[in-house]
Amino acid sequence: MKKPIRLSLVLLLVSLISAAGASAWVSKPTVLSSECQRMYDHDTDTPQWGQDEWVWAGVSGWLIICNGRITVDTPTVKHVAYWSSVTVDRSRVQEYTGAKISFTRIPYERHNGETGGALALIPHFYKR
Repeated sequence: MKKPIRLSLVLLLVSLISAAGASAWVSKPTVLSSECQRMYDHDTDTPQWGQDEWVWAGVSGWLIICNGRITVDTPTVKHVAYWSSVTVDRSRVQEYTGAKISFTRIPYERHNGETGGALALIPHFYKR
């Protein structure tokens, strides 16, 4: 009677040890740390001083975010530049489309002689 009990205990102990050992070696499926996402971003800069005296710069497009890195989907970028009653040299208006940032910049001169620049860029959180 004692031998079957001992044998049962030994078999139980061996099965527990092998089960514990086997579970320690089971590989877990790999989970990617992050997935790529697309996000639409836009930025505008609208200095204005009166009903007819203003500058409006804008840029928009889709961003691709992968593993914490942001790149601009350059074929989707749109630039906008409008102004009224200020002097703007059209040859100095910049429309830059790059992989890290894209921007629209408009240097202007108001009628009172004050100069400045309207700047809009994406990703917007790089702003100033």
